[in-house]
Amino acid sequence: MATRPPTPYLRASDADREAAVERLRGAVLEGRIDPDELEDRLAAAYAARWTGDLERLTADITPPQPAPAPMPVAYPAQPPVRTNGMAISSLIAGLLWMWWVGSFAAIVFGHIALVQIKRSNGTQSGRAAAITGLVIGYLSVVGLLLYSVRLY
Repeated sequence: MATRPPTPYLRASDADREAAVERLRGAVLEGRIDPDELEDRLAAAYAARWTGDLERLTADITPPQPAPAPMPVAYPAQPPVRTNGMAISSLIAGLLWMWWVGSFAAIVFGHIALVQIKRSNGTQSGRAAAITGLVIGYLSVVGLLLYSVRLY
């Protein structure tokens, strides 16, 4: 069976001729043409040199087969994006700061989280949480330093 639409100036292949013959035989079974006309059309189909000739032989009995639909393009599945645990830890430690120990933990966790997120090639998120934890941690450390200087 031809898988492309017929072109009048395209040479007919054996597969094109066989597809036309099958359509002619189907037309006899459906009663569209009689056996005598079938013989004439079969002789013309086997003698056809161009796909346009085959199309003219079968145009009045059945519509041509549509071209197959193009194959869909498969895209690779994207891995799910998950939030980096160190970024969350940095944010929580910065918010709870526990006598400034949490401030130092927020700074350490924040820097580790930013490095991990950068190396993950888009499979991890949480950059904003890590930066927020870093900012809170650094502000708390600066506050601790100012408080220490003021005491002395």
